[in-house]
Amino acid sequence: MGGDGERIDAGLLAELGVGPADATLLQFSTAFCSPCRAVRRVSAEVAELLPGVRHVEVDAESHLDAVRALDIWRTPTLLVLDGEGRVTKRATGVPSKPQLIAALGNVLPSR
Repeated sequence: MGGDGERIDAGLLAELGVGPADATLLQFSTAFCSPCRAVRRVSAEVAELLPGVRHVEVDAESHLDAVRALDIWRTPTLLVLDGEGRVTKRATGVPSKPQLIAALGNVLPSR
């Protein structure tokens, strides 16, 4: 999982359905992508497990401008966003639950 610290424009986040949260798992998927279903399941489980985390899935084919702007080349692509909308991690393929939890541990405020 790599990250680039890029801050995504608030208008673009709103267009993609990303609302306020301590952290967001922003998933780009396509209709016939089998690994996308696995990422959806793992991301939803992690979002349920960790308070303040939201999972938002976006159909890449319906948001081509966003896909280009965010340099998404394949599905599934998962972006881990902090509360400011900065990309802290970027992964293609299916991350494991422990990998996601570790990535979010660096983003979530300590409670």
